[in-house]
Amino acid sequence: MTCINDGILRTHLDGQLTGAELIGVTEHLVSCTDCRACFEKLRAESAQMQDLLATLAPAADSITINPAMAYAQFDNQYGTASEPKATWIARLFAPRWRPAWGFAAVAMVVTILVSVNPVRTWAQRILAMLRVQKIQVVTIDPTTLMSSSEPDSRPYKLFNQFVADNIVVTMDPGKPAVVSNLTRAAQLTGYPIRVIGSLGAPHSVEVNGETTFQMTIDRDRVATLLDEIGRSDIHIPESANGALIAVHIPKTVISIYGDCPVRHRYVTSNPQSQAEALAERKMERMASIKDTNCTYLIQAPSPTVSVPPDFNMSEIAEAALELAGMSPAEAQSFCQTVDWSSTLVVPIPRNSSSYETVTVDGVEGTLITETLSQGNRYSLLWIKNGVIHSLSGHGNSSDALSLAASLR
Repeated sequence: MTCINDGILRTHLDGQLTGAELIGVTEHLVSCTDCRACFEKLRAESAQMQDLLATLAPAADSITINPAMAYAQFDNQYGTASEPKATWIARLFAPRWRPAWGFAAVAMVVTILVSVNPVRTWAQRILAMLRVQKIQVVTIDPTTLMSSSEPDSRPYKLFNQFVADNIVVTMDPGKPAVVSNLTRAAQLTGYPIRVIGSLGAPHSVEVNGETTFQMTIDRDRVATLLDEIGRSDIHIPESANGALIAVHIPKTVISIYGDCPVRHRYVTSNPQSQAEALAERKMERMASIKDTNCTYLIQAPSPTVSVPPDFNMSEIAEAALELAGMSPAEAQSFCQTVDWSSTLVVPIPRNSSSYETVTVDGVEGTLITETLSQGNRYSLLWIKNGVIHSLSGHGNSSDALSLAASLR
């Protein structure tokens, strides 16, 4: 029996398995140390959550509470609270996003990673290999990305089916490996891993596996999706149809400093399990909404993208930026300012974020600041010696630059 996914383990933990399935899972847990450890971790997390919920139990003399009024009060207090966002690179490598990228995300990945007009190699038949060397920011309106669609609506179903039919993962990264120290992380990744000197050793270190995937552009399917979300005005060139784009993401190291929330990682296609995962992330958000003692340092060699050498990405890039809230004129103007053969464009939301170019680690970097109700968050991004660095935490620009200056 192969290893059991977290969704089945949770079902077993809830006592919902019966018959042969229950026997099979029980026997497997006896023989598999990895699954047993995962099950015990889920059991511990469940017990902790039960303890927390127990503190909310009403006293014997408590008054009767109207559930609708209670929910309204809760939603008023927490419903509009801004969710602490992971950094751009954390979201890129987060396991839950790998199987769920739809047209908008794929279009943005293509836009930010591939060239408008790739440099032709000596042999026109081979693929152009593009590698990120610098970073540039673009502001977008995230509310335009299918904001009016519900998860069970036709646009979302088309969105998910497009992913299933057009994106193929050719190298699965597997589960992130939690390692004991940075030396071990360097051994697993094959490149030196840096530490924030002023913070000392990280509290936790994760190594994400190497990933490759490829996408085939189906122009008719993309056009149908755009029509469903009310953006039939966005044009996809006929020359894009059937183009194959391949992405390679090297092993990535996430160093975690401070009292950071637990990072939930299980991925499932089961709707009920997806709902459980969403609930977990909301609970995680509530638990960490006031937590300011948490810093992430993410290090990853530049991803590479393979595209047909004669494939002009200009219109695709402009279409993706239009989907992200730009006008056609704005998208065209922006594309003309970027060297797409070597630039990673980082989208940030309008009105809630600001950015500036800074000098960090002896090179040019980009400092992004988000203004949230619980305080500012920063993301400091730079590339040095072919490695992308992302430093994120709570605080201001001086906090970010001070931590970066202590890297060794």
